[in-house]
Amino acid sequence: MKNAKDVSALKAVSQNLMHSNLSIPDGVYGILSETDVQAQIRILGNKVDSVFIKDSGEISVLLNQLIKKLSQLNP
Repeated sequence: MKNAKDVSALKAVSQNLMHSNLSIPDGVYGILSETDVQAQIRILGNKVDSVFIKDSGEISVLLNQLIKKLSQLNP
């Protein structure tokens, strides 16, 4: 369970164990230690940071593209 990276992997494990739904193997095998929880939260924080645009030039380009598309919708 710990190595599953998405829901489809969890579902495959669940079906392989012949469980009718994901909650059974998650409740039995998916219990995380305090260290695992901290590590996962830390990883989530890093993923959120990578989503944001940090280059103001890129923001400017995106805004100009948006303005152009909006002006095409409302001539």
